[in-house]
Amino acid sequence: MEPFYLLNKKIQKIIHEMKWENFRPIQDEAILHMINSPSDMIISAPTASGKTEAAFLPIISQIADNGKNSVKILYISPLKALINDQFSRIETLCKHIDFPITKWHGDANQSKKTTLIKNPAGILLITPESIESLFLNKTEYLGPLFKNLEYIVIDEIHSFIGNERGSQLKSLINRLEHTLEIHPYKIALSATISNLSDIAQWINPTNPDLVKIIEDNDKSKDTVGLIKCYKNIPPVAGVDKDEFSELKQELFKAIKQGKNLIFANAKMTLEEFCDSMQNIAKDNSFPNNFYIHHGSLAKNIREQCENLLKKESNISVFCTNTLELGIDIGNIDRVIFLAPPFSVASMVQRLGRCGRKENARKEFRFYIEENSIDDKSTMQEKLRVQLVQSIAIVELMLKGFSEPLDTKTFDYSTFAHQILSYLGQTGGANAPQIYHNIAEISFNSYFSKEDFIKILQNLNSEKIIYQMPDGIITLSKLGERIVENYEFYAAFMTPKDWKVVCNGKEIGQISGNNLLFLKEGSHFLLAGKRWEIIEFKNKIQTIIVKKAHGKKPIKFNGGTQNIHRAIHQKMLEIYETNYVPKYLSPISIPILKEGYENYKTYIKTSDGNILPVLEGTKIQNTIVLLFKYRGVDIEDGGIGFYSTSGKHELIKTLKTIDFSGIDKNSIINLIDRSLKYKKKFDHLLPDDILNKAYEQQCLDFDGARKFVENL
Repeated sequence: MEPFYLLNKKIQKIIHEMKWENFRPIQDEAILHMINSPSDMIISAPTASGKTEAAFLPIISQIADNGKNSVKILYISPLKALINDQFSRIETLCKHIDFPITKWHGDANQSKKTTLIKNPAGILLITPESIESLFLNKTEYLGPLFKNLEYIVIDEIHSFIGNERGSQLKSLINRLEHTLEIHPYKIALSATISNLSDIAQWINPTNPDLVKIIEDNDKSKDTVGLIKCYKNIPPVAGVDKDEFSELKQELFKAIKQGKNLIFANAKMTLEEFCDSMQNIAKDNSFPNNFYIHHGSLAKNIREQCENLLKKESNISVFCTNTLELGIDIGNIDRVIFLAPPFSVASMVQRLGRCGRKENARKEFRFYIEENSIDDKSTMQEKLRVQLVQSIAIVELMLKGFSEPLDTKTFDYSTFAHQILSYLGQTGGANAPQIYHNIAEISFNSYFSKEDFIKILQNLNSEKIIYQMPDGIITLSKLGERIVENYEFYAAFMTPKDWKVVCNGKEIGQISGNNLLFLKEGSHFLLAGKRWEIIEFKNKIQTIIVKKAHGKKPIKFNGGTQNIHRAIHQKMLEIYETNYVPKYLSPISIPILKEGYENYKTYIKTSDGNILPVLEGTKIQNTIVLLFKYRGVDIEDGGIGFYSTSGKHELIKTLKTIDFSGIDKNSIINLIDRSLKYKKKFDHLLPDDILNKAYEQQCLDFDGARKFVENL
């Protein structure tokens, strides 16, 4: 039977009213599977390919006549804005069906939430943080709400995998199923990713082979693009540098018309460029079609921008990954990058925003700037790393590569968080009960009993929990204050920025993630100038600096995210072959060739001062730490190391390390404890567990060993 005729008559009616002529292949396949032989399912397809309808048409059809006695479908989203967006789409599909569709997040209507609690029914759209709140604040209502839950839909699942929100979500789903003894089907919606079988394992660890995988492999959309690199000319003494550089003037020409998304890796960059575009528009009596969208902006400003994107055909928005996920903003003409993204997957996701119209192409452009080279230039500047990384990411994207998602690890921070959540939910339990419900059930026995006991002991020593004479472990007054604070619902941490102050005046801010190897006396670059650190003021998260001169190695590296080994390896191939892509603009070729010449001069030479690594960020971080362990002062260039003592001395140092007898703890302990806090609840972990957590996220000793063996 055709998929359409398998659907409930009420659903057929709305499809007729919407004048759909046919379903897309992924929708046909999903309907046939979920109605004829239902099981867990993954639907992987680009943005705007009909994933939402593929998931909801068959499952709404199944509950259309019996959706009043409980929440039947739980839709989980990473973003409140995405919930708001999907709500209207699902509401349209349910036009002729008599049960409620409820949004549940911090900004949602409170009376609708109260109504759902009193009369559980229909479809609930929610974030992981709001599910956490339900566990803690509406514990007695979990049963009535979800006792007959049949489906869990996880949207943008790739945004959850391998991070705290994913660990928290997995734990909460497992706790819900175990507590209520329910087994709803799970349907995951995802952008195009490379390791769908691992996602199946994440969804259903017991029977991953039963997970139906549906992929949209339509490659009919052409991809076109351009990388344009400009040289940043240093200002002449006594002359103000023209605010509107050649790059900004060219960018204005490219985005003054059409619908454009412009991405950068830092909010300050977005603010600067958006302001410049607005000023250029004003100077040229051109309409101001330039807007900005990022997580630090007020909700009403973000929503205004989203609404304009849906309505306007002439608009350019400077944004972070807040617009990377699947909020419906209509067709985008081109996606522009002011710096290379940290991953190929991110570029693919962003590029998926354009080319939605029939016969439209996906178009990307890079507008990046490299500094002029002089005797003070850093290794990154000499090697034109930013430009080469951009080329590497585009090449990998064009070949269909995407970084595999890390589904195998759960973080210790969220493990501690969920222990406290369970105690908040239950009021108290003995250690075996906590271990069974959280370590074994929530986290699929990933954490050992030994690690669990150490974390409990540390929580007790920190006076966050205490054990009563009968063995019941419960939250202390301090623990209650932590769990009852609304900030507890989120398992993830927003990186705290440190102020940089010179002579009482704030210069700017740098992320706490970048402080790992900075110390008093270190030099770093900010606002186009060199600074020397005088003092860290930890309590107020401020760095006191003075202006610096000279050639002391720069130890501050602006990158805050891990770069996959495949990107570094592609960069190495590009350097070795002097590759010049067709999509590189002619003015950029001399800048790229400077990088190739310097690679030949500083890297290929046998007696140089640079040891290249290009093995990914985790191995780079590990080798930094090994040099610190050996007392060797080096400049970390992100893709290798500079030392005045020379490349061969660096190799000799690494070759003396006995990896078989290495004491990881003593090496990781070279890092100040507070600088190992990468996740929100890391501060609640004992030292040796914190070291494990830090190693898992930031280091790769085995990869470093293999690198050294091959030197």
